[in-house]
Amino acid sequence: MFSLLGLSAVPAAASGDQFAPAGCFGERYSVFFGQGISVSCLPGEGHGYRVIAHCASGNVFWFAAGDFVPYGFGPATAECTGALLAPASVVAYQVDEI
Repeated sequence: MFSLLGLSAVPAAASGDQFAPAGCFGERYSVFFGQGISVSCLPGEGHGYRVIAHCASGNVFWFAAGDFVPYGFGPATAECTGALLAPASVVAYQVDEI
């Protein structure tokens, strides 16, 4: 894991029984009362990919799915948003190849 000024770049997490496509890298960023994850991947076997953020705020957990992104057309993003007294954070993420 590489961390600089609060930004993290980590390889993509495992997705179920399959591993995320090789060459995927994520970066966390701040949003209003929360956090987001932006993932870029090198071309793989499918048509594209999406990122699914695992969100948490206090003792509440949920998933936030990003939109499908074809390979070569920018990063896939997903955001976790909370509230004023309970901001959300990205505790993990996974990349699904489509």
